[in-house]
Amino acid sequence: FPMNRFSPFSWPCAVALLVLIGAGCSVEPDVQYGLEPLQLQSSTADKDRAKTIDQWISILHADLFGTALGSAELFDIKQAFESIGDQDIARETLVANFMQNPEVQLPSQEAMLADSDQFVEATYVRFLVRYPTQAERTWMRNYIQNTPTVTPELVYSSFALSAEYLHY
Repeated sequence: FPMNRFSPFSWPCAVALLVLIGAGCSVEPDVQYGLEPLQLQSSTADKDRAKTIDQWISILHADLFGTALGSAELFDIKQAFESIGDQDIARETLVANFMQNPEVQLPSQEAMLADSDQFVEATYVRFLVRYPTQAERTWMRNYIQNTPTVTPELVYSSFALSAEYLHY
């Protein structure tokens, strides 16, 4: 482009400006960002063996009563259990019957509400033989504190009937 003597640009300035612009522009390196895939596993991932009916009944009795079940009682319960065609209904019936027994060891409603974090941790350890994750702990604490009808009996029944409780 023609320059006159009154132009603020001169040829040396224009060339220097083009060199600076050219030097400042470079091709960006090919950088890729991303996340590596994370393998999520369910809470039962380490528990891949199903309990037998005998094991489930015996462990349930120990978890609810704190004592071992006698062989004669186990035999009677197992016979009644197997006479019901639907095993889920049989489990629900057995848990409900156990909960009717005054000897079942349940914390009080007041104790559950007073220290729900301790209640949640103790329940996970008692039934699932593991500590709850932070997400499980938070969800359970919020559920207990925000649901006035929840009782220790309902929580224990839910854990006893969970899929994870059926495995070891």
